[in-house]
Amino acid sequence: MNEICIIGHPSLLGGADTELDHQIRIWQELGLKVYILPVAPLDQNQKNMEMEKRGCTYLSPRGWHECKDMVVISYCNGEFLANIEAIKHYARCVIWVNCMTWLFDKEKEAHKNGFIDWFIYQTDHARERVHQDLLRINTNFNWAKVQPYFYAGEFPFVPERPKDKFRFGRISRPDTDKFSSYQKWIYETMTAPVLKEGKILGIDHRAIEKIGELPNWIKGHPAGEISAQELYKFSECIIQACDTYENFPRIGFEAMSSGSLLIVDDRGGWREQVQHKQTGFLCKSDREFVYYSTRAAFEEKERKIMIQNARDWLDTNWGIKKAKEEWSKFFAKVEKT
Repeated sequence: MNEICIIGHPSLLGGADTELDHQIRIWQELGLKVYILPVAPLDQNQKNMEMEKRGCTYLSPRGWHECKDMVVISYCNGEFLANIEAIKHYARCVIWVNCMTWLFDKEKEAHKNGFIDWFIYQTDHARERVHQDLLRINTNFNWAKVQPYFYAGEFPFVPERPKDKFRFGRISRPDTDKFSSYQKWIYETMTAPVLKEGKILGIDHRAIEKIGELPNWIKGHPAGEISAQELYKFSECIIQACDTYENFPRIGFEAMSSGSLLIVDDRGGWREQVQHKQTGFLCKSDREFVYYSTRAAFEEKERKIMIQNARDWLDTNWGIKKAKEEWSKFFAKVEKT
């Protein structure tokens, strides 16, 4: 195998498309020629990525015939699923990465019809949640778990921040499920040896209606108003309670890379990213969020040790060496099928 064709397009924002962007680096490290077959004409953000300068070759938008005899892969792309029968007609092998912990209706239909040759799971808990459903639909399928790569170069480590205040942050899409009903209560109830100051990136009227108006010491920013890097540089901790079940939150990697301690829910993908009390804190309740946030504010030495542990943990488990091993093993399996 010496080439791979992406159906869709990478991005610098969002979960699946951001992850795709990072994986391209590994595929190229393995010597694969990377083709990109967009599902629509490129928008300005996609053009700004200048993927040609990174060695990728573009095919025609929706030109499914141009992937003839190629191994194709798509990350959670709805247009890929909508056109998978045509894509399957031309492609040598079809690989699907579902970044959710549930199945799309069109994904179920594609699986029933045998249009997907390989399912990739990113986490054990995602596999546990959907694997039995896949077996009930069609028992004849190949699957693999591939530990993804995180490119830390875009999120520099910040070992020291000002000590005059305890600064914390939160980042997500503004979907209401991304916000816990107790989020503001957690921030107001936790204590610190100095004044508190917070930033929330990715908030709009829907989130405000759910959690309430923010106090004057927490600044809310709509998505895109400041960069993620700016938020992490500001934040000693990312204190993030959600009502949803996260699969594999990329912001966890971003925070670890940047030196922002993670204080997050004890469920879902957070459990695979965070080692409790070693690289961050996993919280089972709103009261645990208050306790561990307060502990992080007061225990500076412990916090700094955990931040460095998290950066090392990231390099070991989601760095380039591990990722090359994971993808090499997977592509060897693809070659045999």
